[in-house]
Amino acid sequence: MRLTHTRDHAFTLAELLVAVGILTLLIVLVARMVSSAASVTTLANKRMDTDSQARPLFDRMALDFAQILKRTDVSYYMKTAATSMTGNDLIGFYSAVQGYYSSTPCPVSVVAYRVNSDSNNSGAYNRLERMGKGLPWNGASTTDTPVVFLPLTVDTTWPSVSSSSAYDSVDLNSSTYEVIGPHVFRLEYYYLERATGTLVEYPATWSSPSAVAIKDIAAIVVAIAVIDPQSKVLLSNSQIATLAGSLSDYTSGSGPGQLLAQWQAALDSVTDMPRPAVSGIRLYERYFYISQ
Repeated sequence: MRLTHTRDHAFTLAELLVAVGILTLLIVLVARMVSSAASVTTLANKRMDTDSQARPLFDRMALDFAQILKRTDVSYYMKTAATSMTGNDLIGFYSAVQGYYSSTPCPVSVVAYRVNSDSNNSGAYNRLERMGKGLPWNGASTTDTPVVFLPLTVDTTWPSVSSSSAYDSVDLNSSTYEVIGPHVFRLEYYYLERATGTLVEYPATWSSPSAVAIKDIAAIVVAIAVIDPQSKVLLSNSQIATLAGSLSDYTSGSGPGQLLAQWQAALDSVTDMPRPAVSGIRLYERYFYISQ
């Protein structure tokens, strides 16, 4: 009888090295795919966070501008030859919208927008605020001021309208300013001139706030810069203020979209701040058309 012996074959060292190399390569590829998916998800979440700031803000502005008083006997605090604004802009006007009332209300409020520059107010500093001060009927109150007519102006009657750090009440708890854009740190606006159809810093006839005539403009164009909450924690308040200052003012002659392009170029050139934070800034612009 002849016996045959079978011999078990094991993996050679070379085969093991090849298998380990392939497994390592697969792990690296999967890790890169997961990292890429996480990055895309993070960017999408940041975009949604900034969108959720811009959308309701623009909706509120649309309502305020749609109801703006169009009269020749009242003033508006807007950009003019006498009130050219550097950095964050200020705007104030009468609008037929609801506001905060301390007495018998009338259907008109003083509305103002600004980015707060009061570093002592940690809850509002570098954040977009809106004032909606409901006014009483003329003669209905002995303490509250009603709508005032020229030569009295909005900014002299309510000085906080022309300031980024003053308030309409000594007691901040009684102030009608409220943060409407907690992550909006830059506000700029300009006009679409009705007569020429061109974009301008302000119409040539607007020599002062008392010379503002709403009929001269077809639209107010508002541009904002928004940073998402995750990116904001990487920056100090002073760095955010520096970023706001690096975003240029609008100048007459710039075409549609050029302001945001200039802002984006300025952000792309920032090298002394965390790049993930700066890249989390989103820019928005919207036209608010004014009916005659």
